[in-house]
Amino acid sequence: MDYKESFIIFRVGGRNFATSVSNVLEVTENKELSPLPGAPEYVSGIKKFRDGVIPIVNTIEKLEIEKQETSDKPNKYIVVFEIKVSSETKRFGALIDKVLSVGELNTSSVKVVDDIQDAMSPAPYIKGVINSPQGFIYVLLPEFIFSKNELQTIDNVL
Repeated sequence: MDYKESFIIFRVGGRNFATSVSNVLEVTENKELSPLPGAPEYVSGIKKFRDGVIPIVNTIEKLEIEKQETSDKPNKYIVVFEIKVSSETKRFGALIDKVLSVGELNTSSVKVVDDIQDAMSPAPYIKGVINSPQGFIYVLLPEFIFSKNELQTIDNVL
């Protein structure tokens, strides 16, 4: 069944990504990160957010993106996500270079990973790909970016 869903499309390391706005709380400029000793390498630091503190993830490191040269200022913004893991709600920020757009996409335009020929072992956080005039847009499932062990490690150092 084809329907429209609201997405935010952003760029990280020269690659375009999209995710449902239902998981996004806010997009803000990257300011005032504090280091988090003992955190995994892909955690760039922590930031005050509303009534608490959230970890900020270096998206290029966590998603193992091979960085491409662009005119974008790296890590200029933070997308704050809220995800459901089991019965818990988790919040985290992800460093991005640029927000490209926010709008509706037809779900039929997403080529689901299982349908892509010759896909070796796609990352569990990639739902699919959109072939747009600006190139491929990888559709993220933020609730699958971290394993349960990674979430526990981050919780332990917070």
